[in-house]
Amino acid sequence: MKTKQFFYLCSILCLVCCATHAAQAQVVVEEVSVAEVVSGRPRYYAESNLDNWYLSVGAGTQTYLTEHDNSDAHFTLAMNMAVGKWITPFVGMRMSAMAGSLHYDWLAGNPSMRNYASMRYGAFYVDFLWDMINSIGGYDERRVISIIPFIGLGGAYGWHHSDNMEDTWAMPVTGGLKLNFRLCHYADLFFEGRVQAVADQFNRVNMGSQLETAISVIGGFSFKFRKDRFKAFDPYIDQLAIAELNRRTNQLRAALNECQSRKIDCPPCPEVTPPQPVIVEKESCSGTMTASVSFAINSATVSQREMVNVYNVAQWLKDNPACKVTITGYADRNTGTAEYNMKLSKRRAEAVAEILQRKYGIAANRIVIDSEGSSVQPYPNDNNWNRIVIFTGGEL
Repeated sequence: MKTKQFFYLCSILCLVCCATHAAQAQVVVEEVSVAEVVSGRPRYYAESNLDNWYLSVGAGTQTYLTEHDNSDAHFTLAMNMAVGKWITPFVGMRMSAMAGSLHYDWLAGNPSMRNYASMRYGAFYVDFLWDMINSIGGYDERRVISIIPFIGLGGAYGWHHSDNMEDTWAMPVTGGLKLNFRLCHYADLFFEGRVQAVADQFNRVNMGSQLETAISVIGGFSFKFRKDRFKAFDPYIDQLAIAELNRRTNQLRAALNECQSRKIDCPPCPEVTPPQPVIVEKESCSGTMTASVSFAINSATVSQREMVNVYNVAQWLKDNPACKVTITGYADRNTGTAEYNMKLSKRRAEAVAEILQRKYGIAANRIVIDSEGSSVQPYPNDNNWNRIVIFTGGEL
């Protein structure tokens, strides 16, 4: 009996030892996955809420469509002023005011008798605009012609009616089409047609229709405030940066696991030898370095997100005093002319060199500036990556 109990006890101890050994042998390695990133459509933003405001002034003609009963329409002067803002390159909003006088006919008891009447009015509209060309063809601040449909709602007040009738008011529903012609960065020429519908009581004349319509056609100028417009960015570039950080994290974890598994043996104590004369040799550039800075479309300004790459280059130059860096600027081939892109790529390289000298104290003789424009595309398969400056290290 005791022998049988001893056998059971030994079996349990063996099972415990095997389970413990298996638990110690199991190593959980957390791996950060790197997702494949494909370039997408650019997104647009404004750096300040004060950007993309404009003021419009114009004049034209207007008439009633429903109060002349096949007689000649009466065209009068229409004056217009508007203040608006483009919220995105595709959608905008404006507050518009229009004033003038409206002339029309009305029947005075006898259908064969037609009387001429008039009124003065002022109207205020809130319009929502859609830039159809930008939505279809992509945003381009230098595009000459824009087609802009709009709809809106407002309030109108009428006074000085014929026969001293009382003042009136209405809430017109309005819509129309605006043609915009770019003159320069700060001014546009526009032509606009508007249709507005108001209740029949607005002019105190009822000829059978419960809804009256008036049309206006005006032309004028728009004056755009501030220098900055919309800027573009590609959200997939951020994902590429995250993927690169994940890759480096995986490398560091692999190196850490290797260090933890390495056996450390205490080396034997070295024998004491007399000191040897020290021969000072000239330092040589033995380090290697490649880095880059990305830019927005038509921009030579280093963003805050890219400043970390400039900082890393500055630290490498300080750690390797015998090395220099070559800064080569590029521009994407799909935007601008070859001559303009050459100047833009040079300004990008100079902007980064100025930060290295002014902010981090790197000597000018350790920096070489080069520019390739759009004649060379470092990333031929992804045009968005060619708006870039590339650093390469070398012998001083």
